[in-house]
Amino acid sequence: MKIPKVTLFLFLLPSLALIFIFGLYPVVYNVFLSLKDVNLITYIRGTSKDVGSLNYRAILGDSLFWRALYNTIVFTLLSIVLQMVVGFLLALLFYYEFPLKGFLQALVMVPWVMPIMVSGSFFRWFLNDNGFLNNLLATFGWITEPVRWITLERVVIYSLTAVNVWLGIPFNFILLYTGMQQIPEELYESADIDGAAGWQKVLYIALPMLKPVLVATFVLGCILTFKVFDLVWIVTRGGPGGASHLLSTLSYSLAFDRFQFGKSAAVLVLMQIIVILFVGFSTRIRLEER
Repeated sequence: MKIPKVTLFLFLLPSLALIFIFGLYPVVYNVFLSLKDVNLITYIRGTSKDVGSLNYRAILGDSLFWRALYNTIVFTLLSIVLQMVVGFLLALLFYYEFPLKGFLQALVMVPWVMPIMVSGSFFRWFLNDNGFLNNLLATFGWITEPVRWITLERVVIYSLTAVNVWLGIPFNFILLYTGMQQIPEELYESADIDGAAGWQKVLYIALPMLKPVLVATFVLGCILTFKVFDLVWIVTRGGPGGASHLLSTLSYSLAFDRFQFGKSAAVLVLMQIIVILFVGFSTRIRLEER
């Protein structure tokens, strides 16, 4: 029996309504908000005025925004590269059978199952000036003064990146490990017959066969890392002096610390533009490779 097109469209209506309400409407409203002078008073009174591109010009002229953008790029790229390298090495290790393999695999997944509030609170204590890490290093006599892991402006973003690498390793590991299971065993057996060394099998078999998985892992990882908020907010709240702000934490701080909702919305719009450009660029590269 042929179902009328109108009936098919009616079946789609609930999904389309959800996409519009929870996906499209917030994005459009955020753009609308970024063009207004909205603060706590004007928001409550409903007297906000249109200011055109003033919020964008103010944001782009603020050194804190450029610092947050720099931090976001450094945080994202370093995290992804290190997570993928460690995840790939772990996938190689667990590709082979050895004692306690299952137990060690479970340990690798621990960061993934821990609530971010617990992880963030732990590392805030662990990396504090008087925290566990400094006390441990002092006990072995490796430092004479506490290292300011999260209170020194030029160091804090790298400390947060290291924490994020630890949190993201399971995601990269599980994708790459699953991808390696799909590589035909015959390829490795043929390489063994030809006398290929271990590194040659990795370089000429594993990596080329994993290319689609590597690309997907890189794109997903960049998008997920670019919007990280909770970890940084829990550990440093963007401090000291805004030195560890990412674009996400800067937007939150503008909205709920300074009540500058218009500028906060402008930061989010700029973030969306960057993500859209990145996804479009990566999609184009993948299509050209096909």
